[in-house]
Amino acid sequence: MSARILSIAAILGGFAACVITKRTAGVEAAVYEWNQIALTATITAAQEPAPQLRSMTIVQVAMHDAVNLVTRKHRTYLSHVVAPAGATADAAAIGAAHTALVSLFASQIDAFDRARAASLAARQLTEADPGIRLGERVATAILSARADDGASRASFAFTAHGSGAPGVWVAIDNTPALLPGWGNVAPWVLRSSSDFRPPGPPSLDGARWARDYNEVKQFGSQAGSWRTAEQTEIARFWMSAPSVIWNGVARAIIDARGLDASDTAHVLAMIYLAASDAAVTCWAAKYTFNFWRPQHAIRSGALDGNPETVGDPGWTPLFPTLPHPDYLSGHATNSSAMATMLELFFGANPGQTIVAASPTNPGFRRQWRTFSEGVEEVVDARTYSGLHFRTSNEAGAQVGRRVARFVFEHALR
Repeated sequence: MSARILSIAAILGGFAACVITKRTAGVEAAVYEWNQIALTATITAAQEPAPQLRSMTIVQVAMHDAVNLVTRKHRTYLSHVVAPAGATADAAAIGAAHTALVSLFASQIDAFDRARAASLAARQLTEADPGIRLGERVATAILSARADDGASRASFAFTAHGSGAPGVWVAIDNTPALLPGWGNVAPWVLRSSSDFRPPGPPSLDGARWARDYNEVKQFGSQAGSWRTAEQTEIARFWMSAPSVIWNGVARAIIDARGLDASDTAHVLAMIYLAASDAAVTCWAAKYTFNFWRPQHAIRSGALDGNPETVGDPGWTPLFPTLPHPDYLSGHATNSSAMATMLELFFGANPGQTIVAASPTNPGFRRQWRTFSEGVEEVVDARTYSGLHFRTSNEAGAQVGRRVARFVFEHALR
């Protein structure tokens, strides 16, 4: 049995060498609390999905390393100093998360400072706990490792070669391309963003293209769509970022299993490592293939040379077209990576109803038996929304799965 499988058995079976539990005297573990504080910070900052994943990964990996230096339960992402005597896991998590968030979102420092004070007080921790300084040093090391990862250079003026020709992406209403350089951001675990690059979108003269085209034309239009009322609500549900939806799913599973602080930190770090590397892989594919979006394609259907694709110059998607190429679907890729990592830890069917919520469609909760049902739904949803062709969604989901499995086998072993 591999070391990773043994680790999973420990998590699922409740075999915990660490005495720090996720809930102590009614107070949740700090790593669990600061996961939500971090997600709220990314939402407050209005981060796009890919930068949001990067921020969450920095915070989660920093907390993971800090907590596991104290508990010695899981191998850390970076090599760090040995935890000093008397350091507690909660203090280490608080120090790491606070330091990372202050660096990432300086405009929210007052809120972070208040949260830090309240978090320490709730656990009867003081500034004398050496875990705080340990967490701060760990977060500084993680931030330093990602300081020149390319994220700050991902935005620049971009026009696809052959822009406007059949099959080639063009920005709608001249909106600037979103993060054309994100595919050059350094992965956390993968060797290169091209490791799992898909083969490319379908040929415009083929039957698969005609199928994709006509499906989104019929089901993804704003007016006169074939969608049912429920399919419209599903499309609206999945307009929330992958982090927002799947972070909530992960927290519910972690809470139900009663994972300790080390395992909570481990699962959350692995989810975000997979999602971050999936996002880099996805964005590299987007700006390699530069495939057109449904809105441009359907309005230009008469130009693609396929007799099965009838154009509609007034066609409009259910939701506004996003300013980056179609292939791959970012939501399908990232959602699949996060769902697959949860499946690898907890099994395809975790033995409890998986409940997901979305702020873009509050009150319309989704329930699945398996994590893969959620991925299948996002594949459909991005077609119902008129934002992606099905092949882009399906290929994205496949890439997300492959990236997650690689991360599972190679990270934090």
